[in-house]
Amino acid sequence: MSFRARRQTLHHLLGDDDGVVLWLGSTLQARNYPANPYMPFRQDSHFLYYVGVQAPDFAALSYPDGTEVLFGHPVDMDTIVWEGPQPSLEERAQQAEMTQWKDLSTLPSVLQSLEKVLYLPPFQASSLLRLSEGLSVSPSECREGASPALVRAVVEQRLVKSDEEVEQIEAALDFTAHLFHAAMAQTKPGGSYAQLLGYVTGEIRSRLWDFSFPPILTHHGEILHTHDYDGAMESGRLVLLDMGVETSLGYASDITRSWPVNGTYSSRQRDMYNIVLQSQLDAIDAIGPGVPYRDVHRVAATTIAAGLIDLGLMKGDAEEAVREGAHALFFPHGVGHMLGGDVHDMEDLGDVVGYEPGDSRSSQFGLNFLRLARPLAEGHVVTVEPGIYFIPALLEQWRAANKHESFLNYDAIEDYLSFGGIRIEDDVLVTEGGSRVLGPGIAKTVDEVEAKIKG
Repeated sequence: MSFRARRQTLHHLLGDDDGVVLWLGSTLQARNYPANPYMPFRQDSHFLYYVGVQAPDFAALSYPDGTEVLFGHPVDMDTIVWEGPQPSLEERAQQAEMTQWKDLSTLPSVLQSLEKVLYLPPFQASSLLRLSEGLSVSPSECREGASPALVRAVVEQRLVKSDEEVEQIEAALDFTAHLFHAAMAQTKPGGSYAQLLGYVTGEIRSRLWDFSFPPILTHHGEILHTHDYDGAMESGRLVLLDMGVETSLGYASDITRSWPVNGTYSSRQRDMYNIVLQSQLDAIDAIGPGVPYRDVHRVAATTIAAGLIDLGLMKGDAEEAVREGAHALFFPHGVGHMLGGDVHDMEDLGDVVGYEPGDSRSSQFGLNFLRLARPLAEGHVVTVEPGIYFIPALLEQWRAANKHESFLNYDAIEDYLSFGGIRIEDDVLVTEGGSRVLGPGIAKTVDEVEAKIKG
């Protein structure tokens, strides 16, 4: 679908709430002083989806009557001297499939002449200030003025991925599979996490792509979002790599694998790994149109609880344990999220992405971190990423309070405190008949992973 067609579809979805839609692109963000920005530049994903210009300091207006205008800075000689030849503003407008273009400096006067301007809630301070100045309102008024109708329409449109978008995600996954298999092959006792990260980074940069999020590479898999890459790989420990890349059009992959440093899972690691793997396979099997993702999460959690009961770390009935939230000692996050033009697709718009109107997050620990609960539909792309973690501080807190003691064998759990964590993640397309794991396939069974490590 062309950029113009996407904008026209959006206006149709807005219906009676239609108005002039403002698309505000990103600016360069300063790293430590104004002339030293973070690079490579990453465009706002909504702007990229609806306008398609991958450069800083642009904005666009689309009108209900089909009029569309791109705003940007005309290319001057100073820009050419420092940055080289640039596409003209007219050429940028043609790329965006717009027939009008204006100097960005005129945008505030145009905005203030309009009766109804619809815009998405800004999540960067620079965007908030630019909107505030352009609309001549305070930053707080600017936040309050974001259009709920536009948010709902954008979410409705972007949630369902076109064939072209799925192809982009699979292109990211093709490269991601190569990176994971290479990382497994380079894992050895005494190896450096920083050097392994450096190799992966170099491979991505050589393609002029980027990470879709800061990667997690650690033997402390129980720390869900650690970005500490210091230290050496130790025999007997598990490496957890959670990583994704994004294509030049911004489409992301998001994959996690957990493997043994010495190339062979211990019996304890194998048992725990196979519980997580079965949990993921059961969750994938549960996916289909009309299935609430909250139910998929419960399937994954119940498989984990049942496996831990078999190992003697939990007790009682698995389904009851999950209803009460006892499993969250080991699995304290949601089973997945939407994936697309962002690794957490559109989450800048809040829970309207993951929850239907009238639904909201649970207050139960673990379930409250579920980013996605809504019923699935054909064309949704989701991550499926269950895990088991042994978090000493959380165990200490729960044991001191005798929390869920009817479901948890604390003495047995204590013996696993140095275990770390395991997570297995794939990206899955919801199809008419169920689901399809995207990408070429990344080693996932115990035998497949061990074979990749040993070469």
